[in-house]
Amino acid sequence: MRNKCTHKVSIIVPAYNAERYIGKCMDSLIRQNYRNIEIILVNDGSSDSTGNICDIYHERYGNLILVEHCCHCGVSLARLSGIRKAAGEYVVFVDADDWIEDDYISSMVSYMEGADIVAAGISRELPEEKRTVVSEYNGIPAGQYATEPDREKLYGRMLYCQRPYHFGVLPYLCNKMFRRNIVEPLLDKIDKHIFDGEDVAIVYQYLLLSNKIILTDDCKYHYVNHADSASLRETGDAYLNASYLYQELYRCFVESKYCAALLIQLDYYMRRIIWKKDPAAYLEVNSFRFPYDRIRQGARIILYGMGKVGAVFYQQITQTRYCSIVAWADKNHGNITYRTGNVRGIAPDEIQTCSFDYVVIAIQNKIVACKIMEKLCASGIDAKKVVIPNL
Repeated sequence: MRNKCTHKVSIIVPAYNAERYIGKCMDSLIRQNYRNIEIILVNDGSSDSTGNICDIYHERYGNLILVEHCCHCGVSLARLSGIRKAAGEYVVFVDADDWIEDDYISSMVSYMEGADIVAAGISRELPEEKRTVVSEYNGIPAGQYATEPDREKLYGRMLYCQRPYHFGVLPYLCNKMFRRNIVEPLLDKIDKHIFDGEDVAIVYQYLLLSNKIILTDDCKYHYVNHADSASLRETGDAYLNASYLYQELYRCFVESKYCAALLIQLDYYMRRIIWKKDPAAYLEVNSFRFPYDRIRQGARIILYGMGKVGAVFYQQITQTRYCSIVAWADKNHGNITYRTGNVRGIAPDEIQTCSFDYVVIAIQNKIVACKIMEKLCASGIDAKKVVIPNL
């Protein structure tokens, strides 16, 4: 894709103890085929060699890369420090342990003309022996949302879309392009006590300030999950954090003319955010809940059943990353109608060939579920590994 490169893009990379990953990240930024860019590296008080690596890249590409060293203050302040140095009309954020495809910036700029924000999908790389890549999309269809009726529809579903753990607009900063003059004030005023969900606090406030919103299904941003990802670490009191986050969003939403729809979504989201302390606390009327209390975190599971229950469980698992799905079993396994990335569909008699910790029977009819369990046990599968949820 070719662009005239008339719009300068600032790429802001906050980095904390990312020595194992930042090289791949930086190389992907340098390879961008859109050339009117600047890269602002913010070393957030790293205790490993991250700071030195940042300086090496600055020495090699001084005309392209700026480096800011600061004390360890957290990702929100690191991003703010970076954007204050930025000169670009457009801004993107890239985490130091992620990477982007060569045409990511050019693609985003091509959508951005006349818009206030472009929100893309992501390719999520999961930490397994054979790295699994799952494509994650906005729940609202791709397209342009520029008229009042269109934006109203988007705002009514942007934080909660049809079912639990399913966002109308993905809540990440990293898969979006922003206008600097809109996002910088938001970064400046966000409550810096928030350590989990700071992206949410910015993204949805930004959307409410936008006149033209573009959603795309492009997944050119690669979000890499690993054991020391910031998103997987607990760094403070989860409930206190949830309180700060709720107040931040509530203040914004209650002043909006879309207040009624937004506060309902906020309630659903806050139920979701507390799963990190108590996954079973995410309750919803007339919905199915994955059996967190009977499955250990990080376990490898096989979902049995591709119907409505299975679809809800799949969404809950992929959004919370509580455990990993080894395969999805069903007699009609060739008809996966959900966007499941690389999750493999298998026939029930193939289950024994897989390595797993649990089989979760996602069947609403209890009699049918019990018959399936009997067949699995008769085939030699340990009954302790078969879970029938209470639906």
